This record gives sequence, structure tokens and C-alpha cells, in this order.
Amino acid sequence: MLKVATGWSDDPESTTAVQEALDMAVSILDGHVPKAALVYAAVDQDLSVIGTTLRTRYPDILVAGGTTDGEIAGGEGFLEDSLVIMLFASDSLEFSVGIGRNAIAEPAQSTADAVAMARAGSDKDINLGIAMLEGLGTNIHDLVGGLQNALGAGVPIVGGAAADQLRFQGTRQICNDIVTSDAVVILTVHGSVKVSVGVATGYTPLGQPHLVTKAEGAVVHQIDNRPAAELYADYLQQPSIFYPLAVQDETRHSLVLSSPLNFDAETGALHLVNPVAQGSVVQLSTASRQEIIDAARNAVGQAAAGMKDTPVDAALLFSCAGRRATLGTRIREEYDNVCTIIGQDVPIAGFYCYGEIGPEKAGGPSLTHTNAFVAVFLSAATA
Repeated sequence: MLKVATGWSDDPESTTAVQEALDMAVSILDGHVPKAALVYAAVDQDLSVIGTTLRTRYPDILVAGGTTDGEIAGGEGFLEDSLVIMLFASDSLEFSVGIGRNAIAEPAQSTADAVAMARAGSDKDINLGIAMLEGLGTNIHDLVGGLQNALGAGVPIVGGAAADQLRFQGTRQICNDIVTSDAVVILTVHGSVKVSVGVATGYTPLGQPHLVTKAEGAVVHQIDNRPAAELYADYLQQPSIFYPLAVQDETRHSLVLSSPLNFDAETGALHLVNPVAQGSVVQLSTASRQEIIDAARNAVGQAAAGMKDTPVDAALLFSCAGRRATLGTRIREEYDNVCTIIGQDVPIAGFYCYGEIGPEKAGGPSLTHTNAFVAVFLSAATA
């Protein structure tokens, strides 16, 4: 048995918000005692208050989560400046949490530490990892790779990078009583659980391929031996953060996108969300608002197809902060569109991220995505 419930509150006072969200979720659990909680909170919410309240009411509950660029809750959809809590109760599954520090400077060690802590919490095999990563100043490709190495190739990892409402000042992560930044937090699921994932962006390449001729980390200085910003001027007449770079990667089925954060007016350098290696072949990419909305439905359709006839116990949704910015006033349509497939009875929680995590295909490695919508369906597998 896996019983899952979601509660939410948009009260700006964290003490009130956590009580409202927790009461809502607990009422849905119908007497089942939660073992674990996912917490997705606006950056102005106090994660310490949230964690303390959860563990005061349920001293043994495991808590994992962090700050977001927007929250998603079943029954309500897209939220801002809010708190979403998803509770997990089960008599067949076990849960554990882990945290690793210094994610920016030591991605391999921090991910290994997080997984080691999670493994120590249960003797059962890990069959799913739900991650919340530091979203600023780090290469989340390295963090996801580190988690996959530590968990093993067959364990799916889903989740996203913590966000701060596009302020780019600081994100936070929570693991039980610990609230910090620059960390990797993972909630692991132990036992027989079926996981189905769908990923889609809605973006398509625009124009001809171009060569990155000078780059350092997430800063692309030159494309085709010219200031990187001139590529945008050639196609769009001016720089625009709404046209991500698509990086060619023949090992991937989906586009590898990296969104611009800003353009250096003096040098023409392009500052991106994720690193793009020198020597990469890139194109601008584009998508209409409707194509972005349709991609969310496509991702959910993929996840639903993977479940076949298995009843869905919970759905997790991870969407990019760049998608939210592009959709603007149409952001609520993204959730409304996917609910035509999920339905109204499945517990749903998620958030808008600075990078999304999930495998592209069943049994494949978990990968990082940007400007993507990642849908995750969960079910306690039956014999």
C-alpha cells in the first residue's frame, strides 16, 4: 500500500502556511501515519519553521525539499509565494533521506555523502531517488552524474534544482532539521515501486548549426569566432532570454537546452543557466507558448503510457523556471492541460526549477534537462 496526499497554503506567514498545508494533507491520508514529506516552498517561506512543525507533529517523519520558482499542487495547479507538502504513508515501502554539503566545489563527494546517508536509513534496495539540488553556482550535470554513480545505473532519479524566483541571490534546501544552501538532498524510496517518467520541451532548433569557439563554464564568449551575443542579433535583431541554446548531443533523444541569463553589453558574452563546452555545436531554439503547453501534455502522456494498466498512486511534476517566464499569464494552462490526462483523483505535487531531472526512457540513465517538463508517475507495484 502507498497512500499519498498533498496539501498547500499561500499564507505568507510560514507558521500558518505549514499548519494549513499539513492539515490539508493529513485529512486526505485518512488516519495513515506519514513516513516522509516532500516540501516545495517559495523562497520567502521559512524552511526551519516548516521542518520543525512537521517533525513536532510527526517526530519520525523524514523531510526533504527546498525553495522554488513556483509551486504545483493537485487541485490548485500553479502557485506562487506558497508552500506545498506531499506526504507519503506506506506499509510496504520504506523511505530514507540524505544530504551532502559543498555541492558547488565538491559535486562527487557531496552526492556520495547524500546517498551514503540515505542507504544507512534502510536495509532494502533503493528503487527511486527524488532529488533537490543546489540550483545556483553549480553544474547540475555533475551532481546528477554523481548521484547516478552512487545509486547505480538502474535507479531512476527525478526532481530538480532549487530556485529563488529568478532573483539569483540564493536557494535553500531542507533535510529533516537541516536547512542550508549549496547542498544535495535526496529522498529515497526502498521496496517495490513502479516509476514511469515522461520528458518534453516543445522547443525546436532555429537556423543553422554554429560552433562555440570560446567558452568558460556557463559563459560563452564566442560563437563562430564572434561575440556570442551577435548570434542572437543575427536571428532576432536583439538579445533575448526566451530563445535557449540547443546543444547537439547525439546520445540524447531530447534537445539539450541552456537558457540565457543575461548578455554582457560590453563583451558580447552570453551567460547561461548551464555550462556549454567549448567546441560544442549549437543552434538557437524556439517554441510558441502553445507548443510549450502541449509539451507538458506530451510528457504526461509518456508517463501514463509507461504505467499501462497500473493504477497511479502519485504524480510529481517538475517544470523549468524558463518555461514559467515564457508562458507568463498562460502558466496555469500548463497544469490544466496535463490534468486532462492525470485526472483529478491522483495526488500531485511539484515545482518550477533551475534544471529538471529524469530519465529519457525506461531503464535509461537519469539526465539533466532545461526548459523541460518532467512528469513522474508512481505506484506501489503489486505482485
